[in-house]
Amino acid sequence: MSEQRHDVHQLALTALAPLHIGTGQDLEPTGYVIDGEDLYRFSPEAALRALPAAARDELTRILSAAPTVQLIKQVQAFFHRHSEALIAEAEQAMPVLPRIAEEYRQRVGKTAQQEQDREIINQLQIARTYTDARTGRPILPGSSLKGAIRTALLDVENAGQPPQRGERNRDLQQRLFHYRQFDLDPMRLVQIGDARDESPTETYATEVRYAVNRKREAVFKEGRELTAQAERLRQVLECVPPLRPQAFTGLFGVQDVSAIASRKLPDPSLRWTFEDIAHACNRFYQPILKREIKELGNRGYVARDWSATILQLLLAKQPQMEDGRAFLLRVGRHSGAESVTLNGVRSIRINMGKDPETKRTRYQNMSSAKTVWLAAGDIQQRTEMLPFGWVLVEAAPIGDALPSWPQGLLDAVASLDGEQAHTWSQRVTERRNALREAAAARRAREQQCAEEAARKEQEAAEKAARRANLSDEARELEDLRDRFAQDQAAGRNEKGGELANQLVALLAEAEQNWSGPVCGELADLAEAIYAFIGWPAKKKKQARKEQIAAIRAKA
Repeated sequence: MSEQRHDVHQLALTALAPLHIGTGQDLEPTGYVIDGEDLYRFSPEAALRALPAAARDELTRILSAAPTVQLIKQVQAFFHRHSEALIAEAEQAMPVLPRIAEEYRQRVGKTAQQEQDREIINQLQIARTYTDARTGRPILPGSSLKGAIRTALLDVENAGQPPQRGERNRDLQQRLFHYRQFDLDPMRLVQIGDARDESPTETYATEVRYAVNRKREAVFKEGRELTAQAERLRQVLECVPPLRPQAFTGLFGVQDVSAIASRKLPDPSLRWTFEDIAHACNRFYQPILKREIKELGNRGYVARDWSATILQLLLAKQPQMEDGRAFLLRVGRHSGAESVTLNGVRSIRINMGKDPETKRTRYQNMSSAKTVWLAAGDIQQRTEMLPFGWVLVEAAPIGDALPSWPQGLLDAVASLDGEQAHTWSQRVTERRNALREAAAARRAREQQCAEEAARKEQEAAEKAARRANLSDEARELEDLRDRFAQDQAAGRNEKGGELANQLVALLAEAEQNWSGPVCGELADLAEAIYAFIGWPAKKKKQARKEQIAAIRAKA
């Protein structure tokens, strides 16, 4: 038996449109803040590093309460209030559109609506796309790419035929691909690795957009155009930015088992080459893309400069597509029913509204969807939008150079986004550097204060230990020294102040009851104090000097 061989190609992938491959996870407003038109994502560990001690104590007090809607609002408002500190330690930044930023500022930490017995919290979640946990940059999972390829290959085998009576989707696939067991599935011979974003690190990895639902064809009632039922449904998605040429790289392998004789191998008629797969994908997806551009353009939905650039790109890459060295795919959320179902099999259940007689909702199975999901900057937007999910895949055998892009095409793409990406990077870098410098200065001050507090605490402990071994007279003398030092530091030299009164009282007590060395120390201290605050008037001055001399004589 001969060994199996692999036909391996290197891939360069370009997201032609915003692309969102969901993970089931959301960015919560307790894990991000929006500053201006930029979102900064931070982990709990980063938050603890960023927040000053007083803020951490405040957060601990908030989180110690019972888990209620009020608690969630307080936590959201807390992070928003401390956004500048969090930005300095954020692990990732991405741009958001102005309307999304405004929505955040209006809603964060507030109640969306009040029902009879409960509050409804504002929903500010952002659905995350698939990313590398280490770098924060997006990934196009091999499973998603392979699933899109599978659809195109199934469509070739189906040749536009309807399913057999009562045939389920799995049964249909097994019939078309001639298998019942996994070993015989021809897609087992096709391996696609995850495609990783290799864009320059200074570029933003992802961006945030609304997904909005619009009718594909105008429908009028009583002279008024009807809107889609889901038109006001709020979806906010983290997306891969469109039109970054060959930003993603990956590997594509096809096993060659032609020299192997085994019953546990797929049908020989379903063993494709790379070129076969490329042609199948272009056959299926290219008409959908061109039709979508035309239909969306007729409705005025799609951004014209984007449409022009995509058509220019398709024209430039047509020779590669015909040679089986480049192909289109559509992956991720809101790819559209036509892109994930087979021609001839497609049956989309459409809500036709309520029956005027029975008042029940009517449904009808149709071969095309009546609405389309588009990437937008505002939930009310009706022009300058983009479709989701389109990807251009370019390939070359390992060791060969990948196909290049004509300079004119690169210039056209750069004109759409290049300046914005540059200004974003500069803006975010300057903002974060300024806040990091401020945070470093704050931490230095906090460290200095902590060291000063520790020093004072140590001095107080040493003083307490020393005082414990002093006589009563020596402790009173030390108290007077402390008061003198405080007044000197404050520049407070009042003849009738507390220092003077404390000295007079202590001199009187020493004159009557003290003896020994403390008397000499008190006499010296008294003269120093009077030199600072000034001696009393003439007669009192002489009496006070005589009193001090008498005390000194008792030493």
